[in-house]
Amino acid sequence: MDIRKWSRAVGAGVALAALSISASARAEWWQAETAHFIVYSESKKEDAEQFARLLERYDNALRYMQNYPVPGPDMGEANKVTVYRTGDISDIAAIFGAPESPVAGFYIPRAGNTVAFVPAREKRRDSMSVRTLNEQTLGAQRVLFHEYTHHFMLTNFSTAYPSWYAEGFAELYSTLDLKDGGSFHLGNVPQDRGPELKLLPDTRLSRLFDHSVKLSGIEQYQSYTVGWLLAHYLNFNQARKGQLPAYLTALNKGENSLEAAKRIFGDLDKLQAEIRKYKSGPFPGYDIKPPAYVEPVVTMRRLTIPEEDMMRAHIRSQRGVDVKAAKDVARDVAGKGATYPDSLPAQLVVTEAQLDAQNFDEAETAAKRAIAIDPQSSLAHLMMGSIYLARGEKDKTMYAQARPWLTKARKLDPNDPRPMIGYYLSYYESGETIPEDALFTLEEAWDLASYDRGYRLLLARQLLNENKGKLARSVLAPIAFDAHGQDDENKVRAAVDFIDQDKLAEARTKVAEIFQEFKDARDGKKKKKKEKEG
Repeated sequence: MDIRKWSRAVGAGVALAALSISASARAEWWQAETAHFIVYSESKKEDAEQFARLLERYDNALRYMQNYPVPGPDMGEANKVTVYRTGDISDIAAIFGAPESPVAGFYIPRAGNTVAFVPAREKRRDSMSVRTLNEQTLGAQRVLFHEYTHHFMLTNFSTAYPSWYAEGFAELYSTLDLKDGGSFHLGNVPQDRGPELKLLPDTRLSRLFDHSVKLSGIEQYQSYTVGWLLAHYLNFNQARKGQLPAYLTALNKGENSLEAAKRIFGDLDKLQAEIRKYKSGPFPGYDIKPPAYVEPVVTMRRLTIPEEDMMRAHIRSQRGVDVKAAKDVARDVAGKGATYPDSLPAQLVVTEAQLDAQNFDEAETAAKRAIAIDPQSSLAHLMMGSIYLARGEKDKTMYAQARPWLTKARKLDPNDPRPMIGYYLSYYESGETIPEDALFTLEEAWDLASYDRGYRLLLARQLLNENKGKLARSVLAPIAFDAHGQDDENKVRAAVDFIDQDKLAEARTKVAEIFQEFKDARDGKKKKKKEKEG
């Protein structure tokens, strides 16, 4: 098990097409770091700095509206969202694995390694003009805001949201207009949803609120737009003030969604008529100016020659690779460790690529070089632990050898959840009795990894094995209605339903089926893309 990106196996089955970005000689790359983001940008320094500040201001706005401290607490470098800005929309579509598609950006929530990919230029290379950051109003920026809102919700909220509201909430906030001086406007219309709003049929609220109904493809697609419209209306309409919180509270107490909607919203046909009229506008909004605004601090540095040279391979690894792509990347970085013997980033990229390709000896050589360069590198020790965890899949005695490296990694960076999760997995996967300290460590990762669907499933599985049904339910409920990646049965929701019926054995079976599907996807038996895409 590769703990560095372990939720790649238990959160997403990844197949990656060949990366089509043509690397220019000595491309200019900058790292811009804020309290909650690390941005690697193929751009001019000023553009990279502005983009990072924009993201941090968005996080600050979300915090202010939820009455959280601004800026938020320091969660450590491993818990910052790493954003890669490169190429144009065509390049991002290729990185995603769907060349010629309209994918303008995407995000992968992984414990200790959350990443997003957006273009440095919005227009394609064959366009007559290229928009700079200052001219961007839609596209990649809004995609990233939308997905970061999901990240923020799962990190900070314990409430279970139905998919229409989770998406509607993200759509509502993704159009936040950040103005000079720290003020911002909430309530703008997502203009790119306009054609859907006008031309496509509405999703019936009686079906949207009924979680036993499987929505059709067009209904599922429209749930984003109708979800935004409904979220906007219920948040801004004074006559219905308080209804939305009451509905969400009822849902989290286990009340049937459709019955709760009828009780709280009243006649659903009447509500449907109201929002149908509402979509013609005007749409109210709020102008908000936080007091004592402080501009976010952005730390800038130009990437080193080894980092720039290896950035393409690094991006492919961070995106996620299947068996073939892993071998391709490993070939691309072959010899780079010797070429850059004093570069910690180079050794870490080589380690990652060789580990993905299951070239464990080569990975270990690079990891040892990394530790020699910087004995205090938590990531280098995590890599060593990951190598032994991966070897453990064929030789279970290797799991015990992973633990000292993972323990050291955790001491070096107490805010990185990956060594915690890896330490627990070293016992679970080996079949040994799991000691109390490993169980405690798994639970302790909660504050650092609750946004990761895979981690929630892992924790819920363990809680169910301990017959702690109520706790398992609280862990699973916020992802039980997740619209992303649900193509057949919603097994997470089924597990929650079994827990509500006090059928813990059936709930354990359902969760086990989820993990088996993840394993099949990782091993190439199924090819599914579970990432959130724009």
